[in-house]
Amino acid sequence: MLSSKTLGKFYNVYMKKSVQQTTFQPITVTFSWEVKSGKEEEFTNWLHGIARAATRWPGHLGVTNLRPPKGQDTYQSVLRFDTDEHLKAWLDSSERHEWIDQLKGIAVVHSNKATGLESWFDLPGQSVAPPPKWKMVAVTFIAVYPLSLLLGAFVSPHITKWNIFIRSFLFPLIVPVVLTYSFMPFLTQHVFKRWLYKLRS
Repeated sequence: MLSSKTLGKFYNVYMKKSVQQTTFQPITVTFSWEVKSGKEEEFTNWLHGIARAATRWPGHLGVTNLRPPKGQDTYQSVLRFDTDEHLKAWLDSSERHEWIDQLKGIAVVHSNKATGLESWFDLPGQSVAPPPKWKMVAVTFIAVYPLSLLLGAFVSPHITKWNIFIRSFLFPLIVPVVLTYSFMPFLTQHVFKRWLYKLRS
């Protein structure tokens, strides 16, 4: 049996490093671009250029660009960064400001940032309005409850002799990772997709 001193050393050396690497909350920003008539090709070239530039910045997790339906002029871009600090560094950079300056006379931009709970309810490759908050809470509860049961039944009995600080740390480490990468994508993109979102037919 590992002593509490050994576990404490393990926590200080490994677990703190692990939580810094895995429990970040991705930040999503949605941009709506109102493109002037006749400027579509110029805008598309500009959009590809600024997207390539953003990939070189720390924390960049990807961008999805969506063309408007026929007869409309609003393009959509969904930009993801790993932290708010990295996102802010890119948005405030002189490089990005130079790209935005090139957009004058081509398009007008509107943006909306989502963090925390809302970031669990994005649909990859689709621009949709976030669901009502009560629906977010309901789906989050449906995800958290069975996870809590599983942890209580299969993990808790084996760590009862651990130091209380180590035990208390374990669950906040596991739960956000499992929710972000497994439970919430499955529930929001498959099980409850039609109930959560008003999707275009």
